[in-house]
Amino acid sequence: MLLFPIVPVLFAGDNVDNEVKFGGTQVTVDNEVVAKVTSFSRNVSVKEENITGSEDIVPGTDVLHEMFTAISISETANVEGIAIETQANGLDDGQSELKDAVESGKVITMRAVKNTGYGWSLKGFFTSYDESADTSGVYKYKGAFRVNAKTEITPGS
Repeated sequence: MLLFPIVPVLFAGDNVDNEVKFGGTQVTVDNEVVAKVTSFSRNVSVKEENITGSEDIVPGTDVLHEMFTAISISETANVEGIAIETQANGLDDGQSELKDAVESGKVITMRAVKNTGYGWSLKGFFTSYDESADTSGVYKYKGAFRVNAKTEITPGS
């Protein structure tokens, strides 16, 4: 009799074939590449409505079994990175586009393409932009983006 579960052990050499790595990911804001992106995420959420009726009972009991239906889908994207700025030119062009877009509230297209060539073209607007720094050294930025339309990007498109 085993007192503990048997768990397979993976070694550093056991790489997964076809894993997608972040390196080479490119994020653009209105066709300007955003430099030093350290993180990109897409989030999809569903709002639901409780549609439980008196007939939705657990068989043989008088206990209701809750029923729900989806009523809306919401999507956001988040981008984070290291601020790049030169004395001669100011902010990196892509980071400048990102910051200008959020400060003006304009609708823009943000593209996020993985190193595989797959990704998304997202149309919407930035809902927030944050810059921060501390004694650890570098300025960082974060932008949150509301997605109103999305097109999948495939290699060569």
